[in-house]
Amino acid sequence: MSSKTVSKALSILDAFTAETPSWGLRDLARYLDMSHTIVHRILSTFEEKGYVVQNTETNKYELGIKFMELGNVVEENLKISEMMQPIMKRIALGTGESVVLTIIDNEEGLYLKIVESEKSVRFSESVGKRSPLYIGASHKVILAHLPPDIQSKIIDHGIENKARQINTKESFQVLLEFIKKQGWFYTSSETFEEVAAVSIPLFDKKNNILGSLSVAGPDYRLTDEQAKKILPILKEYQENMNFILSKVFFPSRRNYLMNKLS
Repeated sequence: MSSKTVSKALSILDAFTAETPSWGLRDLARYLDMSHTIVHRILSTFEEKGYVVQNTETNKYELGIKFMELGNVVEENLKISEMMQPIMKRIALGTGESVVLTIIDNEEGLYLKIVESEKSVRFSESVGKRSPLYIGASHKVILAHLPPDIQSKIIDHGIENKARQINTKESFQVLLEFIKKQGWFYTSSETFEEVAAVSIPLFDKKNNILGSLSVAGPDYRLTDEQAKKILPILKEYQENMNFILSKVFFPSRRNYLMNKLS
């Protein structure tokens, strides 16, 4: 199998997201600008191996159970839950709100782990959810520590998509400089309506940005003033989280970023 074929096969898998979990053959071929014959051949191979399945009712393709098996292998290798759970649980108990671990994955933020608040009204979102790095505190603290050329590319993408979080490129760059200098950030109703979050960045042993740790909850409870009271609790565990992340092999698709960051 040539590298070009492998690249096409991976592009097909990347097209399956939380927002678009299923694809018709011709729609997928059109989206990827590939021959539908090539897409069909690759999907057939994936289906044979259990990586995709074709829904008999819609005739659309969906990711198969093989990815659940692989996910279990990754989690077992990382032992991420075992290492992070106690710390995130202590933060959740200390703040009364949900705690979110976000990692950088290419040019997006990915929710890797969430420990929910025990309160009836709380931040509740799915692990695996992705968002652009220009939206929300948990993502902006990551973006603030990326190289200027990558920041510029991501901001331009946000402007192209008419992101309401970006007034002008210049003002947004000034904001990122402020976030980096401050070392934390708070937002309300950015990623989700009526949800607020306060976030701190997380780094590897070379001080390269890996992700962020956030406390999130309803904005009527997690106000700007309350966030500042919560911040010391987050920072108390920042070094421990950095240490754990620096010891863990992270299978995040961020090679091109890390080449620039190293």
